Amino acid sequence: MPKKLIINTSPKIKMSELISEYASDYINMGEDTEDRQNYLNGACTAWNIAILDEKHREGALRRAIDAYKKMNPGADDVENFEHDLRILIQKKLETFPDIKKVLIDAMIEPICETKYRITIASTNDKDSAKEIFKMRR
Repeated sequence: MPKKLIINTSPKIKMSELISEYASDYINMGEDTEDRQNYLNGACTAWNIAILDEKHREGALRRAIDAYKKMNPGADDVENFEHDLRILIQKKLETFPDIKKVLIDAMIEPICETKYRITIASTNDKDSAKEIFKMRR
């Protein structure tokens, strides 16, 4: 039986604000909206890896890196990507250790030249994170 989708339009924790706090420096490394979206996607990947049980994190990190290589053939920044993910995973564990929401989708939208809005879709279903990383095999 499919899970029932519940949309909470006034959550106590606004994940978009948390992600902005957690990864704004990383996201701002992007030169334009498309770059910033890519950095946001990376930050969300790191977040979802961080909420996994410790014994599953390294495997999920490997699968995320493999997916990055497949989507970016010939990329010469794989080591940098892995380094960034590891830093973001650690930052999430230190900054928001008790927040276990899985990030399902994230979008960045420019408001003006120097500001943007982040929209996050999340769930409390921790098994969703496991499924996200299984799909990347």
